Amino acid sequence: MEIRNKIQLLPWHPTRRWSARSLDKIKKIIVHQELGESNVEGVNQYHIGPNHVSPRGCPHFCYHFGIEKDGSIVQANELSSITWHTKGYNTESVGIMLVGNFNGTGYALGKEGPSQQQMDALQWLVDWLQKALNLSNQEVYGHYHFGKPACPGYVVSRWIENYRNDIVNRGEGILKPITDETDLQTRLKKLGYYIGNIDGIVGMQTKQAIFQFQKNNGLTVDGIVGPQTSKKLMELTK
Repeated sequence: MEIRNKIQLLPWHPTRRWSARSLDKIKKIIVHQELGESNVEGVNQYHIGPNHVSPRGCPHFCYHFGIEKDGSIVQANELSSITWHTKGYNTESVGIMLVGNFNGTGYALGKEGPSQQQMDALQWLVDWLQKALNLSNQEVYGHYHFGKPACPGYVVSRWIENYRNDIVNRGEGILKPITDETDLQTRLKKLGYYIGNIDGIVGMQTKQAIFQFQKNNGLTVDGIVGPQTSKKLMELTK
């Protein structure tokens, strides 16, 4: 894979610029979703105009990297730039945004998750950044760790939890130990929590089944099928 450098190609705010840092300040990688259906160029245009982050407009695309729907990786800012992607943690983190609108806690209007090309690109980019910045798996986060429950959505959040606990399938890059959404629904249905069709789509019925399963088994009720939820689900559906 390759990273397309568009730092200067993407338009900038007429007057505003990011503050700078040394790379040894970086202690986290934080993954986001767009919560929209645009692309890196469109999000950049939104960010440099008046927006929800700043009524004056932001200097540039508010993340360091964007991953397009076809898996293309775009670098929009230098790693030394302090961008505005996670309030309170910008100085110490690198921000990655996946283009798209995905289902997540408290937000049920999006698609079930990103494309496989995006997940492959995310795996590659996170691995590359870890090595470049000397970070551990436990220093990879989602925006949901810092107060944005819907971001980056159920599928990516589960991948992050697996990655943080060293159980990600590095060959395929996604969805281990629960293999996919169909497998998840099948296991929940076997235990009587899910009564819908096995369609591989994480809609409201699937989400409610996850919440109830977590509640009944003394797990954190967050709707994220992370390592502990996966382990318990697998134990009960052997």
